[in-house]
Amino acid sequence: MQMYLSVEVAYGTLARVKETIRSASWCEDVQQRFERMLAERNMTRGEYCELTWIDFETDEEMYEYLEKLHAYLFLDQGELPLPPD
Repeated sequence: MQMYLSVEVAYGTLARVKETIRSASWCEDVQQRFERMLAERNMTRGEYCELTWIDFETDEEMYEYLEKLHAYLFLDQGELPLPPD
């Protein structure tokens, strides 16, 4: 999943590859892990930055973004969220 969330991909091609991700054999597993991480809030903004090179001011800001990203990727809700400046 890291390859899809890196800053280069997440804001350049993620909208175009959304259906590819959703049709992949591993998509359900990724969705379940994503949902567990959102429920447990066990990732820090520093850990997320190490994976994606996207830095947030606070963990709360990061989780708001991740909730929007989850809704976009897996629930067909909203638009692709933009990273912080």
